Amino acid sequence: MATKSTSKSIQPRTLTEFIEKFEEYSSGSTTLKCFRGQRDSSWPNIAGIFRPDLKELLKNEKRAIRDLISVHPNEFASDETMLDKLVRMQHFGLPTRLLDVSLNALVALYFATDPGPDVRASSDGNVTAFAIPSEREKYFDSDSVSCLANLANMTSDEKVKINRLRESLKGEISSAANITKFNKNAVIKRLHQFIRAEKPYFLPITDPVDLFKPYYVQPKMSNRRILAQSGAFILYGIDARKKMFFPDTIEETTFIIKQGDKSAIRRSLENLGINESTLFPEIDKAATRIKNQYST
Repeated sequence: MATKSTSKSIQPRTLTEFIEKFEEYSSGSTTLKCFRGQRDSSWPNIAGIFRPDLKELLKNEKRAIRDLISVHPNEFASDETMLDKLVRMQHFGLPTRLLDVSLNALVALYFATDPGPDVRASSDGNVTAFAIPSEREKYFDSDSVSCLANLANMTSDEKVKINRLRESLKGEISSAANITKFNKNAVIKRLHQFIRAEKPYFLPITDPVDLFKPYYVQPKMSNRRILAQSGAFILYGIDARKKMFFPDTIEETTFIIKQGDKSAIRRSLENLGINESTLFPEIDKAATRIKNQYST
């Protein structure tokens, strides 16, 4: 993640051992925790739009969002904020500045045990547990969240200008003088226009650092898949690859799931009712599971 973090690695071999190791981990911290499971442990924990192979999508983020809304306007008709739109786009498969996480460690473990499209080429998976300081925890209606989400409405050139503006600030980035200078700039006023379109009461005062911090976001539980997966998000700012360090450290603990242990752990999870049809409540997923259940 684009933050200073501490990291350690644990290698449970069974579901029981994962739960035991998780209990040891969770007893050592009182901060909010969320989890992300990935079938390939070499993949970085980063929002999809910041992947190296999606540079053109990031460059054309604003246009891509408008392309999708223009083709399916009815799907987004009920969305009140840019965050709502990003959540829906993520659901439909368009990479955004949101990183999917879960409040349920076993849900993350299920995704970590995915063998991938070719079982013979399956790799080690991992579950990353994030200890989130209260300063990094926001709800869907937070002004900080609105600032980050509406960066998706800015052009690539405008985001470059914001980066250069931050680099021009001298001394403490969040000093009163820097905040005043930052908010007087035309490109920040442009960002405020998008925010006030969804929040007329928004005071046009943005702390520069808020556009670069990743935040844990508790979304509206209005999406069946979010409910099924105990879902939440980590929302990224201007550029997740920037090396900016903050005093409110996000701690990461990695549970490595060896390739050879994936199938046994997944069977154990399915015996507990954690499977594709419960995590993906759409009818096509349920139909596929029922078909496989009666296939020889």
